[in-house]
Amino acid sequence: MMNRCAELMFWVGRYLERIENHTRLIDVNYHLRHELKRNTTEQDYNWERLIGAIGHVDIFKSKYETINEKTALHFLTFDKTNQNSIFSCVQQTRTNIRVLRQYLPNELWDIINSLYLWLKERDIDSVMRQSPYLFYQQLRARLTIFNGTVDATMVRDQEWNFIQAGKNLERAENILRTLNTIYLNFMEDGSLSQDTNNYDRVFALLKSVGGYEGFRKFYANNVTFENVIEFLILNSTFPRSVHFALTSLEANLQSIKQKDYNFSFLSNREVELTGKMKKIREGVREELYELDLLRQMLQSCHQLGDTISKTFFQEEYVEA
Repeated sequence: MMNRCAELMFWVGRYLERIENHTRLIDVNYHLRHELKRNTTEQDYNWERLIGAIGHVDIFKSKYETINEKTALHFLTFDKTNQNSIFSCVQQTRTNIRVLRQYLPNELWDIINSLYLWLKERDIDSVMRQSPYLFYQQLRARLTIFNGTVDATMVRDQEWNFIQAGKNLERAENILRTLNTIYLNFMEDGSLSQDTNNYDRVFALLKSVGGYEGFRKFYANNVTFENVIEFLILNSTFPRSVHFALTSLEANLQSIKQKDYNFSFLSNREVELTGKMKKIREGVREELYELDLLRQMLQSCHQLGDTISKTFFQEEYVEA
């Protein structure tokens, strides 16, 4: 496969996972709003934290004078000038798949084109008039159909592995970014103690990634931020943990054998991440905060993404 086509496949996986991540974070924000029962000002602050979890507070503030439910949802969902909005990601996925149609099952084009046309007919006013919760449920259902069709119809060759590699890298980054933001929120609030609000916050976090039932199998009712970190980073059986995503990513990359790729650069990045995860596995939880391992691991994921791009999508790469 040409490098350009491989890159488009990789970004199909990233964009789709990014869309699902946005919808899940919006969902958890609604759960928090109802469970914490805060006033309007505090609720607006939660919307700012939501945008912070995605990493675009500065961009948001440069475009909008006020932050509230409507402006936050518009920015995250329909803002065409925000390249990471749901609409922009759907549009770019559609563009990529249109270029790649000869490599992909026809059903994938039909599904993504239908999703794009459905989303194009909506705006923030129509969503607010009806039910934002219902809208994002419908959006996630359509994504589930697409992902299910990918798994059910695609041959496990390079095309499938590049899509999955993009999805798994994006998933690891999103989990780490969300955990880092939640931790910073705890610090801003002055405590990591197990008060009621913190319990509700980590409970909602687990639900947002579909991990509450899985977490209970390992930790029962011991819902603390430290245990959630261990579960979402280190658990080898939960599909949305960082460990599971990076292990799957490595398998995807090793399965791509058309060219004699140099994996030494990738291995270096993986060793960095493995070392950081080992610190948590050893139970030295204080180091998690003192060394800011979450931030370091997120930076390592960014570097891993850059290295994947240089390894697979550029003709020549010489490590500096």
